[in-house]
Amino acid sequence: MSDPELSPKLADLERRLANRPRIEPPPNLGPRVLAATQTALRRGTLTWRAWAAVAAAVLLGVNLSMSLAADTDWNFGPTADQGTVKAAADRLRTLSPDLPESELRRLTLLTKAASQLIPAADLTLNRNTVTPH
Repeated sequence: MSDPELSPKLADLERRLANRPRIEPPPNLGPRVLAATQTALRRGTLTWRAWAAVAAAVLLGVNLSMSLAADTDWNFGPTADQGTVKAAADRLRTLSPDLPESELRRLTLLTKAASQLIPAADLTLNRNTVTPH
């Protein structure tokens, strides 16, 4: 370990550090570590296989649901044709001439979408109201 270019003081320090007493590991440490590693790997393989199966099932479900959703025609209402959108944007322009064209188109599409919403019951809970029994 000694380097010929070390000063005598550093060489002496290196020699003393190399010769200091140290604790030796027990002779059966190597086989114990290997056995513990093998046990942990066997357990880990089973859990990773189970997680891999769960992940595969989730990915299959996501894939099927996305495929069905992409191929389903929901028939919520008629699509917005360009003539109707342009006519509604022109009517909005007469009310607000300072709005840009992109904002007029956005408002027109939002208004058309809002007019075709399906009525549904309000299912939110309001805990502030008290109903008499």
